[in-house]
Amino acid sequence: MSDEEPLMMDQFVVLNYHDLLTPTMVRYSEALVRGTLLGQQCPQCGLVYVPPRGYCPIDTIVLGTEHDVELEDRGVVTAYTIVTPVQYHGQKETEPFVRATILLDEPGGILSLQDLPDVPHDEVRAGMRVQANWVPESERSLDGLDNRSWGSTAGCIKGWRPTGEPDMAPEEYKDKVF
Repeated sequence: MSDEEPLMMDQFVVLNYHDLLTPTMVRYSEALVRGTLLGQQCPQCGLVYVPPRGYCPIDTIVLGTEHDVELEDRGVVTAYTIVTPVQYHGQKETEPFVRATILLDEPGGILSLQDLPDVPHDEVRAGMRVQANWVPESERSLDGLDNRSWGSTAGCIKGWRPTGEPDMAPEEYKDKVF
């Protein structure tokens, strides 16, 4: 160790990290490109995790490929928020937009932070039945998908659109969300 003053340098630094996807996220991403949502269902509690995690945090058990389940690309909005962007350097959004939580049809599974781009804000509601609007297969991309993506479907699903079916009553889904 030296008693000298440390040398300080002022310069911009860019660090790019390449995070390798876990095997469960690789299966999830491959399914997205094929046009399928993939989850894992715990054999003890029955909860379905989207994307698959490789474990059930409730029962603390490992989940393998035998627990993979293909999921419906339809569901119900259980919660939502309308985000009004605050402008800052680099902000791309300028108009309010919706982020919703979608409870997928049986066997279930929850996707958070999903877009409802073609639904007027005053028409978004809990209980609204929706279906995925997939990007054409030849244009699907996994850019931005990583192990911490919270079920990101960006690049493969444009957003969710109303099905026109009657709304689902809260009693039908209230015990399936957490």
